[in-house]
Amino acid sequence: MSIKQQIIVAFTFIVAAILLLFSFFVYYSYEDYRQDLMYERLFSRAEASQQIIKNQDKFRKNIFLPLNEQYEAVFDAQNKLIASTDNINDYTPDDLFFKQVRSKIRVKFSYANPQFEFEKEGVALMYLQDGKPYVAMATAYDLNGHNMSNTLRYSLFFGNVLALFLIAIIAYFFSKRAMKPFDVIINQIDKADIEDLDFRIYHSNEINEANTLAKSFNQLLKKIQKAGENQKHFISYASHELRTPLTVIKGILQTSLAYNRGTKEWKQSTKEVIVEVNRTIDLANNLLLLAEVEGLQSKMEFSTLNVLDLVMDSIAQINQKYPDQKLNFKLGLAIQNENTPSVILGISHLLRSALINIIDNACKYSNFQEVDIFIDRKRTNISIQVKDKGKGISENDKEIIFMPMMRGSNIQGVQGFGVGLTLVQKIIQLHHGKIELNSSQKLGTRVNLEFPVAKF
Repeated sequence: MSIKQQIIVAFTFIVAAILLLFSFFVYYSYEDYRQDLMYERLFSRAEASQQIIKNQDKFRKNIFLPLNEQYEAVFDAQNKLIASTDNINDYTPDDLFFKQVRSKIRVKFSYANPQFEFEKEGVALMYLQDGKPYVAMATAYDLNGHNMSNTLRYSLFFGNVLALFLIAIIAYFFSKRAMKPFDVIINQIDKADIEDLDFRIYHSNEINEANTLAKSFNQLLKKIQKAGENQKHFISYASHELRTPLTVIKGILQTSLAYNRGTKEWKQSTKEVIVEVNRTIDLANNLLLLAEVEGLQSKMEFSTLNVLDLVMDSIAQINQKYPDQKLNFKLGLAIQNENTPSVILGISHLLRSALINIIDNACKYSNFQEVDIFIDRKRTNISIQVKDKGKGISENDKEIIFMPMMRGSNIQGVQGFGVGLTLVQKIIQLHHGKIELNSSQKLGTRVNLEFPVAKF
């Protein structure tokens, strides 16, 4: 069911419910008023029936303006009929009735008569005359009142049907008008070219939900456009980076095959090929890890990890890669004094890859000077800090350093692919952590990572 149809149905249903409640209120208010008025008229006739004992002919002729099927009667203390306005009566009171009247003084009642569609009303009251107790009873059928009730009931029914029909038509045009801005947006989207990343939804400056939706959608399109451009750049750069070492490998092998004749030349060529193969493997591994991280957003399976073990494993791999590299590893007082080792929730190989990338960058971009690694605990967070004394990062490069396949402008001669920091940032975000990079040229770079401590 479309939103327009939902608006029509909901609007019609709500108004129908209101009309129905209002109709019930009007009808039953009138019915209550009719009944009260009828009882008042009957009580006035019952009170006037005190004159019936003195002069019945005068009573019948001059006092009463008779109601439909009107009947009055007076009973003595022994519950015997002593006078009435008609010989025929369709209601015969019993002893319990008289007892109730004498105890309550005034009584209202109603009873069914097969000749009439609705019940007849009646009243009874007790009074004293010449020191003797009498019971006066008056009954009648409110023909005019019931006819008015029927007319009102039919008028309300057909009036509500007509009103609902008109309301449904009004609801249709109202929903059509209310949804028109959304129809305009849908028509623009339907006509959009899937390859047109510059497409934006046109909207007015009027403040309403449709324009708010259009603005939000345009912001989303802007992000998609940026992501698409980054993806194109990423694919282009990755293809270039993969093609370069493969071309170099091919060239070395072809040159070696054509010109190298001695064992020494073959060994030198083989070493050069191995270097390029290792670079290609590193790039492929980083790209695969990046794809893995982006595919883990909806199916993460974390386990508890010891932070010290992660850092020590990462340092061990760096030492294996760069045997002469000096790494200064220190622990904060909070870590030194804790009784149990600090643990975080995460995926070990991803976090290890992030730490290795950061430490590896610190080594490479500082020309393999000393690198400081510091671990501390701040309340509910674990902090890992890696500081080097390298070239630093320029202010312009800080804005793009985390983008895929983007590298700083002052790192000529240092091998790399521009994937590492992108991968690190995504891994940290995946683990609900924070990464902060502070750098100044010629003074070095400090990378600070924070992870929430696992709670048990």
